Amino acid sequence: MADTRIDPHYPPVDKRMIDDVMQIAHRGFLSQTASKVLLDAIGITMARQFRACNEHEALVARIAIGGPVAMKGVIDSGKQALGAIALNVYDIGTLKVEFARIMNIKGVSAVSIEPMLEGQEVFIYATRLYDGQYEISCGITGENDRIRRLSPITPQIAAEMVASLDTRVNQTIFADNIRRVSALCDCAPCILSVEINPLIGNSRMINALNARISIDNDD
Repeated sequence: MADTRIDPHYPPVDKRMIDDVMQIAHRGFLSQTASKVLLDAIGITMARQFRACNEHEALVARIAIGGPVAMKGVIDSGKQALGAIALNVYDIGTLKVEFARIMNIKGVSAVSIEPMLEGQEVFIYATRLYDGQYEISCGITGENDRIRRLSPITPQIAAEMVASLDTRVNQTIFADNIRRVSALCDCAPCILSVEINPLIGNSRMINALNARISIDNDD
């Protein structure tokens, strides 16, 4: 990753990679691939994921991951389809059965195959306000409490945001990830929103499982 520091408050991010993605992106939600590239550019770790459109691809993904997997049905917009999930899938037979079941759910176009990760689920959101400034928020997935601050997010602000939550994830990494999202928004003011939900973490690590980013670039 290029060591580009756009603001003294932020950790280094790869601004050139961010700019390259924005130049070819269209208005609306970015693809999952583009969103992953942006997370890579700002240094947020994303869990290994494979998208399977047929049983063979699902089996290859299971072999590549090499352990129990989570299977999640996705629709064309990148959202997870309601009820289309199977957890702790160990054996090939169960994987085949669950893949067929999920693909038969209305709207599902593929199945995301991911390693099973243990920990607490948290989230980071960013929203562009009317004045062009960004509101950065974080919280624990499934709970109502959300901590909101305006960018730029300094190390002190990020630490205070995380400390306000009853979280079991590594607070240093979580706070760093919050600042990286703030840095992304400052690098690319065409971004309308960033939703990283969930990130799953423990005392040692945090991995993003899903990210949705919308922009208002001219086509």
